[in-house]
Amino acid sequence: MSAPEPRRGLTLWLLLSLPLVVQFGFVALAASLISRVTDLPEGTTSFYSLPQASILFAAYIVFGGAIWFVARRIGPPREVLAIRRTPLGRAAVLSVLALVAGVVTAAALEPIFHGSASQKLALGVFPGTTASLIAVVLSGITITAGAALTEELYFRGLLYGQLGQRWGLASAVVGSAGVFGLAHFQPNAFPTLFALGLILGLLRLRTNSFWPGVGVHAANNLLALVALLLALR
Repeated sequence: MSAPEPRRGLTLWLLLSLPLVVQFGFVALAASLISRVTDLPEGTTSFYSLPQASILFAAYIVFGGAIWFVARRIGPPREVLAIRRTPLGRAAVLSVLALVAGVVTAAALEPIFHGSASQKLALGVFPGTTASLIAVVLSGITITAGAALTEELYFRGLLYGQLGQRWGLASAVVGSAGVFGLAHFQPNAFPTLFALGLILGLLRLRTNSFWPGVGVHAANNLLALVALLLALR
């Protein structure tokens, strides 16, 4: 089987945008179809809505599939996405430092920009139904594991790698962080997301692998979720 021809120019950037377009399109289509048969929360992300939790969970599966599809068009997927081993001890130390830096930065920026509040995550009183319990579990898995894995595959794997090859490592770190922040469509949260993207990009630079970023990203999301739960007490 022959290797795929290198992608360049507009063709490459259209390919790189495909996973985001597919994910956003899937969410819009699925929400439109499901809203015809059941009510979906408007303007908020509700952890108790099983239809909404199912859409988001499925969206990250679709996102991951699209990332792998695009990576195969560019080259060997594991190499394109930086799915490679890295020295465990060094990666663990750098990951802890990155997580601490991310938490401190978020804590410093939140009183200024109110990024977390702008995301309108709704918990409220637990309804106590089986459907709501499944929704909470599914939302937790999506936020901690699904988002961390697929977003790191895309931003610190696929996008970082292609930016680095064409414009250098500084462009890879800054560019992937910028797109990471913009892709969440939360202007108030952009400074915090951009800063987190820079930290994750530097971690990718120092470890030469996307895996440490997955761990830090998942831990950061878990801490944010725990903080949200504690704020409701």
